[in-house]
Amino acid sequence: MSAQALLCIPDARLRSLFSLLFTDSDAQVTSCNDAEELQRVLVTRFYDICAVTLDVTADMAALIKSVRYLSPDSRILLIANKDDVEAIIPLFPLGISEVLLQPINPKKAISAIHKMIESQHTEPSAELLEESNSEQPGGQQSTNSHRTHHIVARSPAMRAVVGHLWQARQESIGVILKGEPGSEFELIAREYQAMCGDPNGYLYVLGHNEVTSEGLATAASLDRLNDGIPRTFLIRDLELLPEANQAQLLDFLRLAKRRRDRDRPLRFVFTVAECDDQGRNLDLPFIEELLFVVPVVIKVPALRDRKADIEPLSRKILIDLTALYPEYRVRSFKSGVIEWLSGRLWRGNFEEFCSYLRQVIMECPSREITMAYLTTREAAFANRPSGSTHLTATTSTDTTVATTGPQPARPVLPVTPVPVAAPTAAAVPAKESTVSPFGDKSAAPGGRLTAKQLLATLR
Repeated sequence: MSAQALLCIPDARLRSLFSLLFTDSDAQVTSCNDAEELQRVLVTRFYDICAVTLDVTADMAALIKSVRYLSPDSRILLIANKDDVEAIIPLFPLGISEVLLQPINPKKAISAIHKMIESQHTEPSAELLEESNSEQPGGQQSTNSHRTHHIVARSPAMRAVVGHLWQARQESIGVILKGEPGSEFELIAREYQAMCGDPNGYLYVLGHNEVTSEGLATAASLDRLNDGIPRTFLIRDLELLPEANQAQLLDFLRLAKRRRDRDRPLRFVFTVAECDDQGRNLDLPFIEELLFVVPVVIKVPALRDRKADIEPLSRKILIDLTALYPEYRVRSFKSGVIEWLSGRLWRGNFEEFCSYLRQVIMECPSREITMAYLTTREAAFANRPSGSTHLTATTSTDTTVATTGPQPARPVLPVTPVPVAAPTAAAVPAKESTVSPFGDKSAAPGGRLTAKQLLATLR
């Protein structure tokens, strides 16, 4: 497998040179424009080598620490000028692997690149050593070395999910994802698709109205006509699937399993919520029947049970949101904020956490999210009146989506009765007169004047 290289080199000529050197060394190259984009990419993907140029005006120590934290196993290649040697020396204890001084000698650069690639392939990663030492449930040890593309998997529970997905990629039909409402089912389905050989593809989502014998057969036939990688079909919320569609889905899967095509396997990902929004377990007899056809069930842990994922997930949301909307001021978290976020229950799991953090990032007026701001915000929401208009989790500074609760009863004002007077002659409507206000009795009906009469009156 070829190495993955990430370049953060603003100079176009120098970037082209190192891109060519890495490509000649059989490495796949990805380029970033600045340090923020570098950190955003490292949150979602793993790279064997990160090539960074020394910027004297920036805080290079903080950048190296951030790269080392986001990707502990990456080799860092620092490119600097000969005059900046004194600025390089304090950076070595932070985890720099190699340093190349300009002007670049191509032979030395190629040897340094080969050395880093070989060391990356021979030395085991720190994360894998930590996982192999900790036993998985059932007495088995993790031997999975897959690097996730779409999900954050720092916690042991989420790494176990990645290991189960890696083993289930060879199944003939697919997998069932089961967890609490609000879990990141779709991101896990995309990760499963990446493990099956299509990391850049998109899921083919089937609605409940399409889960029929004809609809499933048509989708499978179109997939077989495609010359590329087999598609991954996603069917969400099986607990809400109508009974008529349940029978058709079971019949189709049984027939597809008997007619298995090894060259073009069918890959389905089913998602099931094991409880409702109030936490009550659901009775799902259909899932028990489905297990006879699709025996692989992967339990997605709740977000409150994997606190190690909170910090990288928070930083990923912050970097992604500020990259799309640079007008948002927040760029970092103050100390104590991540611990406070990790201590919450997050009954809505991943979706509730993302909605809450996005709203906080959009509304925060300062460059850092502090505990003082969060406590003030929580107190303001807690002290609002029950009948007031409150903002939902989807509220942003651009689009205001509000839900109005029950309004309090308005106080009844005392009303003084007004005596009713007898009708007078002025109050009685008179009959319509045909006499014009100008004294002409031959006016048009309804009191209107003709054109000739109006001209005569004006004269």
